[in-house]
Amino acid sequence: MKTSPTPRPLQRPALLLAMLVACTLAGCFDDDDDEAPMPPVVQDSVPASATASPLAYTAFAGTLPASDTARPLQLGDYAPPTSETDAPLGVN
Repeated sequence: MKTSPTPRPLQRPALLLAMLVACTLAGCFDDDDDEAPMPPVVQDSVPASATASPLAYTAFAGTLPASDTARPLQLGDYAPPTSETDAPLGVN
């Protein structure tokens, strides 16, 4: 019966290093890049939840991007909610 030759002492660390590098590089590649990214949601109207109170409207306005090129909101005959008793809220 013929036995397989054992690696020389200097070959064993090189073999282990090669296996470690191969395993490390195998984890670097991901196939999830094939999916197309979702386009950003364009907000062109005020949602009904923002009309519930001045706080909700201010929270909604704070989520809008600050952009000079974005489409304007379609308000129509909508007026932002107001309150005579709530303290004024700052908009960032």
